[in-house]
Amino acid sequence: MADNNQQCPNNYVQVKNPEPAFMVPQDYIPWPFSLKLMAKAEGFTERFDFDIASAISRRDGKRKRKPPVLRRRAMNALLMAMCFYYDPLSNKVQRTPRDMAFECGLARHSLTGEVSIERAVGALESLEKDFGFVYSSSACYATAEIFLTPRLFEFLNVFPQSLSEAKLKCPDAKSCAKECADE
Repeated sequence: MADNNQQCPNNYVQVKNPEPAFMVPQDYIPWPFSLKLMAKAEGFTERFDFDIASAISRRDGKRKRKPPVLRRRAMNALLMAMCFYYDPLSNKVQRTPRDMAFECGLARHSLTGEVSIERAVGALESLEKDFGFVYSSSACYATAEIFLTPRLFEFLNVFPQSLSEAKLKCPDAKSCAKECADE
């Protein structure tokens, strides 16, 4: 007779979606720089660079240890969404955390019909307060504006020069897109 209390190591009871992933929407066209940024951020929380950031956070007294696996997966999915919606001109993410939580599979519906984005908020708080990778405009994370910090670009190995070049190309891309839409 099998013991019902034994579980596989990958069967998580804590969350409904233990492996969240950002689903790219078909109706949004990102900046080319955003796609390059996404490629650099792919799997970031499982790489050595993130281990270094965790060690620095421990040294500074912000964390006691590296975030758990479920939190790192949520952080990675949210980071992919933030990179996808990143606007280099304003240095702002063009979606709210609530919208990105739905696209990443981090939102949860209760039996009463209420929506909870606590996993996305926890991941965003960790990215902001523990690591300094993002900055949000308010303490209410559901509707806050999110800005990416230079520290994130440093850990993703994105040089300031490439960010400056992306900002210079953006007005040209906007005017091109506007002209093509008028035709």
